[in-house]
Amino acid sequence: MSKKFKRLSAVILAVVMMLGSTVMASAATMNVYIREWTQGNTSNTYLGTPNPTPDGLSNLAFTVTGVKSNGTYKDALKLAQSQGKVTLGWDEDHPEYLTSLAVKKDGNVIYSKTNNGENKDPIYDGTTMTGATWVGSSWMWYPGNDLKLADTSSYPQTTLAGTKVPSTDEFSLVLSYDTTHFKWGTALGGNN
Repeated sequence: MSKKFKRLSAVILAVVMMLGSTVMASAATMNVYIREWTQGNTSNTYLGTPNPTPDGLSNLAFTVTGVKSNGTYKDALKLAQSQGKVTLGWDEDHPEYLTSLAVKKDGNVIYSKTNNGENKDPIYDGTTMTGATWVGSSWMWYPGNDLKLADTSSYPQTTLAGTKVPSTDEFSLVLSYDTTHFKWGTALGGNN
């Protein structure tokens, strides 16, 4: 009985140690970089000008520790919020979309942006708006840490909530506050 107990204890200890190292290995660190991007005035709407240090924000905005390898980028950002590093807002109707973000340092907000948009230079026919230039800003994202990316056509075609984080010990994410514009209706000119 004593030998069986010792063997069983050794097996149980080995299993516990193995599970413990697996859990430790599955917690990663996510480095989050923030930039702003403004669409250019060329026919290629994906080209624009990046601002890698908006409002004096340092290149690495914040780091999230304890990120689970089977979670999504949204899960990791929610973990950052629980760690007091950011305040996040998500679209009520489509909760996979980030609508606002405020970065905190020592409990104080040091950078904050919220999605917005409006029609500029409206054209009216009587009281009916028939055209304008839409100008809007919203949060976009992409993996990595290249803050000078000018061509946004390489952005992922998925949401933060729909994309799993990489299975590595450390990875990076860029949150980009992008401002775009387009003309619509009679603002395009010609026959509409």
